[in-house]
Amino acid sequence: MSTRYRTPAILGPLVFIVASLAMGADVISIWGGARGTIILKSDGTVWTWGANFGGKLGLGVDTNTLVRVLVPTEVHGTGNVSFLNSITAIMGGEMHNVALKSDGTVWAWGANFLGQLGDGTTNYATTPVQTGLLSTPPLTSVTKLGGRPYFSLAVRTDGTIWAWGMNQVGQMGNGTVSPFVTIPGLVSNSSPGSAINNPLQVTCGYQFGAALLTNGTVWTWGSGSHGELGNGTTGSSYIPGPVAGLSNITAISAGWFHILARKSDGTAWGWGNNTSGELGDGTTNNRSSPVQVLNLSNVVAVSGGDSHSSALLSDNTVWKFGRNDVGELGNGTADTNAHPLATKILLDKFGTGFSNIVMMSARDYHNIAVKSDGSVWMWGANDQGQCGDGTTNDDWRPVPVTGLGARVPLSLNQQPDVQPGNVDLSWSCNTGEFYSIEYTTNLMNGFTSVLQSNILAIPPTISITVPMTNDCFFCRLRF
Repeated sequence: MSTRYRTPAILGPLVFIVASLAMGADVISIWGGARGTIILKSDGTVWTWGANFGGKLGLGVDTNTLVRVLVPTEVHGTGNVSFLNSITAIMGGEMHNVALKSDGTVWAWGANFLGQLGDGTTNYATTPVQTGLLSTPPLTSVTKLGGRPYFSLAVRTDGTIWAWGMNQVGQMGNGTVSPFVTIPGLVSNSSPGSAINNPLQVTCGYQFGAALLTNGTVWTWGSGSHGELGNGTTGSSYIPGPVAGLSNITAISAGWFHILARKSDGTAWGWGNNTSGELGDGTTNNRSSPVQVLNLSNVVAVSGGDSHSSALLSDNTVWKFGRNDVGELGNGTADTNAHPLATKILLDKFGTGFSNIVMMSARDYHNIAVKSDGSVWMWGANDQGQCGDGTTNDDWRPVPVTGLGARVPLSLNQQPDVQPGNVDLSWSCNTGEFYSIEYTTNLMNGFTSVLQSNILAIPPTISITVPMTNDCFFCRLRF
């Protein structure tokens, strides 16, 4: 579970019982857009940090008031009430973010000048608004999200693909071209029984979309100016078409002008822009047809960033190739050269071997990775605090994100406070963690009341004081 509970504990005039241990938070999805990062925890909460372009941090505050946040902060709920919850998937756009709720509805926040939020307007939103209410039919029963820059994709339970946002070169995949689309619409060839119905995965680059089908083929649409469509040309296509000669694909990931694919045999392939070596084929030549990434085998995941790429291997190591002007490659250097061959990240910022990675993502000019112990690490551009380490210094090697430490069982201790009517809670940890104090008088109703929220606990020992009351109630610390 992403957010473990350090309790429950019963508070009353005479009774206080600690009933459980707690562990660090689990992160189950990682994304990032322009100078920003977004993660999903397994408790269904969403956290952001970095630049607040267009209000995309989702904190109920616009860019004029809040420019950036340097450590993880929980996304607020609709209308700035409580916090966003019950989320099962996220997608980080360039200046907006999107989340899928467990009820199949889609919610978005941030900049909206190209209709990125899909709510029928071009009004910015600093907290989530529902996407697709004006669609025909309304955009519900969604199971998958895709996207990244200025438009988004969603897949419904009937297998249809829906698109909204920028459409200058046919990103909607419905045969049209327009400046933007504010209401999600159906992508051509995705109706039940049609060519690209029920895809395994959808993804977006700057001006193109892509869908991975259950038969292992990939279909693309939009601009092919750098070869992104993989059809052997640099032309555009306003409706989806297949990538020629590509089969047995199990995963895809779009970068800005390029796309990566993993084959079932553990090899990685790429096509599109390659001026920084982001295709990893040993050259800097753009490719309009898929080429194999060299130096890699036993690949389990691929991820495309802005002119840089990542691969996760079965031995839980991360390999990088492409751009490195702000330390994207994580090797302790930064330069303006192309890096067309994949190399392994060897060390973190502290000189320790960088291994045991179970999840990674290349986004914008920074990177995110999650270790098997649950800790989150980042490297690359950090001018807006997008690496979450509390600074704005670029990180040329992986650094841990503040407040998202390893999953380590922690005992919660309690004792009477010197002030009558209060009790002290204390625990020890190795990394800073954010917590909220919540309580309820009836466990059946859930923990709906908050005493304090979003507080950073500073290690090694944390102590807080909780008031006792005449009415027995349950209290917990949520991380």
